Amino acid sequence: MTRIVSDVKRIDSEIAPVYAFISDFNRLGELIKMARRGEQAGELAGKIEEVRTTGDTCTFVVAGFGEVGMKIEERQEPTLVKFGGDGRLPFAFNVWIQLLEHAPGDTRLRVTCEAGLNMMMKMMLKGKLEKGIDQLAEGLARLPYALMH
Repeated sequence: MTRIVSDVKRIDSEIAPVYAFISDFNRLGELIKMARRGEQAGELAGKIEEVRTTGDTCTFVVAGFGEVGMKIEERQEPTLVKFGGDGRLPFAFNVWIQLLEHAPGDTRLRVTCEAGLNMMMKMMLKGKLEKGIDQLAEGLARLPYALMH
């Protein structure tokens, strides 16, 4: 398995609204749609098309890559949400977001991805996955959670 871990990011928010946001794909889907409209800039979001969500599932098309589907596999309120693939990709993967309330109004976030990539896929995708995981962590750290209730 190829493992990619983001840097720990600081979020100026209590842990509860951060967890509420990341544990619901409907909210994440709205964020992607906002980013695509330019309301929340991001290079990764500009490559995402056709977003479909439920509370527990998310399907979207990544330009130049294809359709990706994810489902929430585990929730440990308020510290962990684990996502997995839905079988559309030719490799298995998991992404989990860990939260820690460092102090009141100071939540820390880390994103980890594990993917079962063969050597050729690893050479082609590892850099893109690293960049995508870093962008995801940075984007989640910048959200105004206090305004998202």
